[in-house]
Amino acid sequence: MKTKITLELEVKMGNPGLVGTGFVGRLPDGTTYKELVRVFGKPQQGLSADGKIQAEWTGSINGLSFTIYDYKSETGPKANRDWHIGGRTPVVAELIVAYFRAAK
Repeated sequence: MKTKITLELEVKMGNPGLVGTGFVGRLPDGTTYKELVRVFGKPQQGLSADGKIQAEWTGSINGLSFTIYDYKSETGPKANRDWHIGGRTPVVAELIVAYFRAAK
């Protein structure tokens, strides 16, 4: 049996003071910086103080905080294809991936 679910997702970008998110998932393999910029706009933050993140997007999806970032990437953001999703609950990663795929 298959079930079709329709979701209404509202994304609000920006929350520079966002703290307290942790790794909850990844964007699909091969996701490019250019695709992220097209869907989420330019990153809100650049190089982190500890140098582990070079580009980071912050926002909320249906009221749940999220971050998208390139944790310990060995390439620059524009060449990176491995993007982490941070949040406070694992469902955030599923929502972000669904939104990203639909918006692409």
